Amino acid sequence: MSQDNDAKPEAAEPAGEQPLPLANCVRWMVRGEQAIAALLLFLILATMAAQVFARYVFGAPFTWSEEVARLSLIWLTFISAAFVMAQGRHISVDMISSRVGERGKFLVECLSHVVVAAACLLLLIGGARFIWYVGAVGSAALGVPKSLWYGAGGAGLLLMAFHSLVNLYQVLKTGKPLARETQVEEEAFQLELEEGK
Repeated sequence: MSQDNDAKPEAAEPAGEQPLPLANCVRWMVRGEQAIAALLLFLILATMAAQVFARYVFGAPFTWSEEVARLSLIWLTFISAAFVMAQGRHISVDMISSRVGERGKFLVECLSHVVVAAACLLLLIGGARFIWYVGAVGSAALGVPKSLWYGAGGAGLLLMAFHSLVNLYQVLKTGKPLARETQVEEEAFQLELEEGK
């Protein structure tokens, strides 16, 4: 069997439709965020494996491994939240948009992007002073400034706000809600409800 059949195709635009505005920019940003997240995950696994090996083989655990893994996990969480935002895959409740027409779906999606971007930017602005304030404090084992720890939240909020604003721009430019993948879990849940009648 050839690799061409096994490879998952890129999200291609349907025939005859224009690509979304800024699609290439978003694609490259998401790939970069995913690459950083993968590297952070590898760093966590490698650090924890080295810690276990050092503890049980040499009887001398590292003092720094837990901090490296924790810092990596914090950054992994916020970087991952950003690319999940770009793909529109955060958990959402669509009680309103599933009950309104196309114009209503358009307005609900625009409003949701505005609310998310505003919330992210307000949290970022409010947290920036705190991030700056804790910069003088270092972590126990590595001495890494705490601003680097809390800065992960700021970076994640900034990226999420950017992705939400780009999504809003795409919705406004196309005049319709963005097409999203339907989830298998939703279909399975509906089947379970129907069987329980």
